[in-house]
Amino acid sequence: RGQRGLGRLPSDGELDMEGFVEGEAEQSPGKRSRKRDFDRISKEVEKWASNILFEEERTGNGWKEISCNNMMRKKFNRDGRTQVYLKWMSDSRDEQDRESGISDKNSLDYPCIKCYATIDAPMETVCSFLSNEETIPIYNELVVDHDDIEEITPHSKITWTKMPKVLFVKSRDFVTFCSHRWWRDGTQVIVNQACEHDDRPGVMVEGQGDATRGFALRGANFISKDPNDPDKTIISILAHANPGGGLPQWAMNTAVNGVVQIEPFKLFHKINEGACNYQHQSSASSQTAHVNSLPGRSAKPAGIAQLGYTCFWPNGGGLKESN
Repeated sequence: RGQRGLGRLPSDGELDMEGFVEGEAEQSPGKRSRKRDFDRISKEVEKWASNILFEEERTGNGWKEISCNNMMRKKFNRDGRTQVYLKWMSDSRDEQDRESGISDKNSLDYPCIKCYATIDAPMETVCSFLSNEETIPIYNELVVDHDDIEEITPHSKITWTKMPKVLFVKSRDFVTFCSHRWWRDGTQVIVNQACEHDDRPGVMVEGQGDATRGFALRGANFISKDPNDPDKTIISILAHANPGGGLPQWAMNTAVNGVVQIEPFKLFHKINEGACNYQHQSSASSQTAHVNSLPGRSAKPAGIAQLGYTCFWPNGGGLKESN
């Protein structure tokens, strides 16, 4: 398998691959193959997430709607801007992509959360706000440290993120592949999948290091204009995660039940406040000019900080779906 978990994706041609592998002629066969593997991961995760978020019913098939905590509802979801759903499921990645040496990898169910939220700001403002890594503390207190490990393409990278102790679950860190692109209708799509990297080996056993390795197994963020109001934005998120450390099922259940009624609602409440108050003076850069010169790519900013990954492309680089 090598140093990184990669994914197998369908080659049905459903998603446009133009521009995915520019510059390959100057790369070694190994790098070309690896880049194609990551591109296929992006396709598979996007298809998986799109089906769950937009094709399936929001409830049913194991999905349960979660209400905001009664004590926090007036503060974080007074107007019902956010809907949250939870389902427990086994690792959603291919068997070949799962980390070796983890005893519970085939025996437990892990929490998967899907959220739909309306943000009271135009999409351009929301994307600019979320693509600026300096805004992380404004909306996501579950990220205490982060770094880019490796750029795969102008639209994809491998990242490292650290979260603090939450309830009785000690600090966790994550290594995650992230990628983004733009649909024809202007929707920004960011997908992620847990992977491995030699530059950031993880501590798999609870208590043997500063942070235990967790896994943002699979996920996606879809950011689009509100079809009913051009001054508002719709964010749809899917996140499947394994906290790692060998936590038993009962412990995961307890931890998730303790945070799922608060944290997703708090996240979108803070994104809404931050985006509505956001003012950013953008300036052209050499990187922006380079992105603009690449065929099939957008210079529009993209990015977000979530539990398990942080990825930012303030100067763009995302692929544009062909007409």
